[in-house]
This record gives sequence, C-alpha cells and structure tokens, in this order.
Amino acid sequence: MPAFTIGRMAKLYGLHRSTLHEAVARGRISAGFDGKGQRVIDLSEMIRVYGEPPGCPTPPDTSPTPSPDTAPTPTVGELSGLLEELRLLRQEVRELREAMLLLEHRPVIPPAVEVKKAESFADLLRDLDGN
Repeated sequence: MPAFTIGRMAKLYGLHRSTLHEAVARGRISAGFDGKGQRVIDLSEMIRVYGEPPGCPTPPDTSPTPSPDTAPTPTVGELSGLLEELRLLRQEVRELREAMLLLEHRPVIPPAVEVKKAESFADLLRDLDGN
C-alpha cells in the first residue's frame, strides 16, 4: 500500500494534522519516515484505524469465486510427484533427527597430550632446541 505524509493523509480523511500526530504519538497508528525524512503513514494503517477514506467507494468484487462443487479434484496421478517429494522430505527429516541425536549424545574426548617430564634444566633446553 502507498504511504502518504501526515498532511496528505489528513486531507484524504478530512482530519486535522494534529489529530494524526496525536494518534501516532499515542501508538494508535504506526508511522515511518520516507527518503526525505518526512513522517509518513501507510494507507493500510489508516484503513485499519479509520476505515476507507470518505468519498472512495469500495469497488464491487467482480472476480468469479469457484464453488467447491465445480472445482476440479486432482487425481492421484497428478499428485504422485508431490506425494513422492513429501515422502523423500519426511525421510530426510527423520535421518537428520537421528544424526542430531547422535551428535547430542557423543561424549567429548579430550585429545591425548603427552607430557614429558624434564629431569634437569639442561634437558628442558635440549628439548626446546630440538636436539
């Protein structure tokens, strides 16, 4: 939905700007800012709070709504691809759950570190030198 400045929205609804500023300040209507830094209100917010703007008749619904009796029912053959995809996805989810359980219950084994005790300071220096 388009967003309009508070002034334009007030004109559209026949309200005073201060009324809309107060509604925004009290949180009754949410507002944002446009690229120019002006406070704007989305038209859907105004319709939610104040209804349709005066002088704007709602257009009649001209889209044909199919009745449930006349809607074609898909056959099993048409749905077989979807059913196979659903089966594969369920299998994948099952395998992932099993893998998660294995990862959750795996004991943490610290790496083995061999600690060599030096007999003397000379041995320590020799080990550091690599000789």
